[in-house]
Amino acid sequence: MSLKDRLHATTKQNEKKEEKEQVQYYQNSSIAAQIDSLGVIDTFFADDELNSIYVNGAKNIYIERKGRTHKSTSSYRDNVQLENLIKKYAQNIGYKIDEKNPYIKFNHKLGINVVATLPPLSSNVVMFVKCYNDKHAAIQVLQEEQSISKEIALVLEAISTLKTNIIIAGERNTLKTTILSTLLKNLPSNNRGTIVDYKAEIINKVSNFSNYDFSNIENEKEELEILNSILISNPDRIYINDCNEKTLSFINEKIISGLKGVVLTLEAKSPKDAVEKIALGILKDNPKLDYNVAKLLAYKCAELIIFVQKDELNNRIVSSISQINLDMNDNYSIRDIFRYYQSEHKSCGFIPDFYEEAKLNSLPINSNIFDKDYKHTYFKTSKNEVLGEQSKKVNLEILKKFKKDLTIQDEKQEENQEHKELSEEELMAKAQEKFEELKQNVQNNQSQTLEELVFELNEKDISQENDENI
Repeated sequence: MSLKDRLHATTKQNEKKEEKEQVQYYQNSSIAAQIDSLGVIDTFFADDELNSIYVNGAKNIYIERKGRTHKSTSSYRDNVQLENLIKKYAQNIGYKIDEKNPYIKFNHKLGINVVATLPPLSSNVVMFVKCYNDKHAAIQVLQEEQSISKEIALVLEAISTLKTNIIIAGERNTLKTTILSTLLKNLPSNNRGTIVDYKAEIINKVSNFSNYDFSNIENEKEELEILNSILISNPDRIYINDCNEKTLSFINEKIISGLKGVVLTLEAKSPKDAVEKIALGILKDNPKLDYNVAKLLAYKCAELIIFVQKDELNNRIVSSISQINLDMNDNYSIRDIFRYYQSEHKSCGFIPDFYEEAKLNSLPINSNIFDKDYKHTYFKTSKNEVLGEQSKKVNLEILKKFKKDLTIQDEKQEENQEHKELSEEELMAKAQEKFEELKQNVQNNQSQTLEELVFELNEKDISQENDENI
């Protein structure tokens, strides 16, 4: 059986949650307590800034905080202790992991997902813990971290109350889920919201929300049937976290039919890449469809695209907010409203369509924040933080200069490498080629000289004949 088939079989077996094996009773309460924990890494969960934990064997524990990774000084005693800990914890929650079933994925707590693999599937005992902290999902916190400006905060508050279809796109470990949670937290209490979560990351226990965990659904048909029944209940807003291709295509059909108030996250490298992914999903369901038609349908999937990424210093920021724009010739395009450029957010001189709706709903947004020369403002910081910001800008300039110098250095190395590569055989071939060229030139010069001499002699003969005739 191939590794892929083996992994699939293991996952399926674990998700069915076979009969829970009897857990041994321990008289020692401290040992029993260890079964309900993941050992030394439990202490990290209290950190509000924690993003993820990566354990690669007993002695290598890496912590990601605020998007930055460092190696921890903490460690397990050995791989046997780590492996036993994973097995005990898995057994206690009704899963099984061993040599025959070396892969497991489960929720340690709501908002914390654990993936573990054992040899022989992996060369070491490996555990990855993805943490989602609800503390970050607040507009004020995003401002404090300078992921957004005050003006963008106003816009996020406004669009969260409007029935606007929104795509939140970005690469892994950016702000996609955080922005989604921020928007749903600002939903008016008299509106009914539904959360469809494919990663079991979103924490929301508000009474006007229905929560659906789709992280363990494998059957696509079953998944779409449940999703369809959710839409039939006609929620005011539907929030979809980590949307897959099949769901994208299904939701796109519903949006074209008139569905409003959809907010979804999608992994993409750029706003354009997000549209391309939706188009490919449509083509998979309709292979006979023309690509350009699929792309036009993809543009109709959203009115706004919020793109998130990490800047040069690895800080997570809202990189752009764009509108899907339709011109007079029925051509679609992505037009930026705000863009992050040179360490700050800038307005692009474009007033979006939702502004008129925001005005009708008496939302506190002035049209001047969209002007091209408008200066964005940020959360007030202390003196030390101001110095930190100045240092950040200096570091950014140093980083840019370093990248430029590195590029020049790489180019020089490439040139030197070319010269090195032309040593020995190729250099001899070049020399031989040059020699042949010089030889040809000499021959050409010689033949030219002979032709000149013949011409001169002919001229002399003609002049002599003329003299004789005279």
